[in-house]
Amino acid sequence: MAQRSIVRTKAVVLRSIDYGETSQIVTLFTQKKGKIGVMAKGARRPKSSFGATLQPMAYTQVVFYYKPARTLQTLSESSHVQSFHRLRGSLLTITVGLRIVELVDALMEKEDPQPMAFGLMVRALHRLNHSEVRVGNLWPFVQLQLAQMLGVAPAVERARVEAVTGEEGLLSLADGGVYPTDATPERPTRASRSALRAYAVCARADLDTVMRLDMAPAVRREVNALVRDFLRYQFDDAYPDRSRSVIAQIERAGAPGSGQSHS
Repeated sequence: MAQRSIVRTKAVVLRSIDYGETSQIVTLFTQKKGKIGVMAKGARRPKSSFGATLQPMAYTQVVFYYKPARTLQTLSESSHVQSFHRLRGSLLTITVGLRIVELVDALMEKEDPQPMAFGLMVRALHRLNHSEVRVGNLWPFVQLQLAQMLGVAPAVERARVEAVTGEEGLLSLADGGVYPTDATPERPTRASRSALRAYAVCARADLDTVMRLDMAPAVRREVNALVRDFLRYQFDDAYPDRSRSVIAQIERAGAPGSGQSHS
């Protein structure tokens, strides 16, 4: 008979739903156990010890009772590792953060520890919380990095990117590579040279370099569409789309406080 154990680990809250009159069912992406579901009994009571630690995007230290046969584990403790208060200060940072946790929730298998993906997620949320400009660059970067960690690395090669010399080039949805228009990759889609170069930076560069990338709004929209189409092709229906309309509205409106400064 499987024995119950106590697990203490860092976690990011992916989503939570109310259960009964006072409790919540919470999906966590944990450092040690990967994605798990927990029951937080009494979490909705006014004086609950869980406080605000079970909101989506919260970065927490949790303790739960783990039993392999259970679908839901029992959450015992939860406290903030770091409070991302500034992240919730603008519509764009909130939306990008929610898209990141939505993507991780959709693509990660249950109880499959992925420490590199966990680290990526924490770094992205930390940057969202502290960056003043170009926070939208995080979204294509995180998607392409996560795809690589899940075995779907974009086949971006510098020589082929530099071979795109006209106004347009091609992105292969099959391998995520950038090609000139005279190439014949599998499942090609046309895109502007500017968008393909920005896509290549998001796929290959480190986070600091990506955050310095200055994209015009039209280029950003095109890059987001390229990344979305590539991941949709690779992951089929698993790719989440619930928040996409919100980001599209922000991009079209150029909303104040969006953090998309081009300075």
